[in-house]
Amino acid sequence: MPERLSSSRLHAMAYACGALVLASLAAWHYLMGHYPRILPVTILAIMVSIAALMAENAYARRLPAYLVLISGYLAIAVEAPYLEASGALWMGVPPILATLLLPPGAALLLNVLLAPIWLFLINSVLSTPAGGLQYFTLVIISILPLGWYMQQARLLKTTDQLDTQSGMLSRDALSERLIAEVARARALNQSLSALVIHLPQLDMANEQFGQTTQDTLLTTFYQVVQRNSRRGDAMGRHRHSVFWLLLADAGEAGALIVRERLTHALGEAPLRDIGAIEAQARICHLADDECAERFEQRLIKRGFNLLEPDT
Repeated sequence: MPERLSSSRLHAMAYACGALVLASLAAWHYLMGHYPRILPVTILAIMVSIAALMAENAYARRLPAYLVLISGYLAIAVEAPYLEASGALWMGVPPILATLLLPPGAALLLNVLLAPIWLFLINSVLSTPAGGLQYFTLVIISILPLGWYMQQARLLKTTDQLDTQSGMLSRDALSERLIAEVARARALNQSLSALVIHLPQLDMANEQFGQTTQDTLLTTFYQVVQRNSRRGDAMGRHRHSVFWLLLADAGEAGALIVRERLTHALGEAPLRDIGAIEAQARICHLADDECAERFEQRLIKRGFNLLEPDT
């Protein structure tokens, strides 16, 4: 949730800067006596200001970006007849706007379709094969950094060990940690237990109260678990509402103490919309002759049992 908020706020600030630029252009036209050109730019500045106000609205989604893109296109179209020799400086603005505000595929398609219009409006001298080559070179150059960024984001998402929503270990990382803990327990001749925890309120939090409540529930749950577990314990999210807490060097008695302490602490951490946090937890203890794969299958089965009603 904090990442989405900061991203929305950053977009709002960028849109506000765009509105300020258009307002400054309107003021410049007033000072220079270009009175017929003031009203269109002023209207566009108001449109971008509205987009800035809508940027932090979760229900608006892509609407502010579309509004800014349309306003930017109209501003260039309005000012294009007066650019004269400086038209070449503005040739890169449309492809950059589309690249910043649209997905890469849609931006590339729109830039290609609108190429003749921009080459004609911005500067008729540029409506030549050389001008067209310059424009498409700018389109390719503008989309390369975004493509590289998306590739890095996909790579980071693939290799990231943390669940993107909760900040706990992801499912794959949790399986790897389980294998490592089993090997460690065998090598040191120690016990290993795990708590399989189900948060039933998480299944309906988003539908009934919204994404904010769901994120708050996840954050509070994780904080409570961290406060009531040891430093070496590992917490991970196996399914949407099923979590594993791996308790290194802990027998069944120790796991039972952790479960009671954790459920009590969760009950004392009420949330505004849903009240006290309810958690169902079951204990699984690693048997002496049990391999990591079999132990993991028992944990998965125990999680499915918790998801069934009346269990």
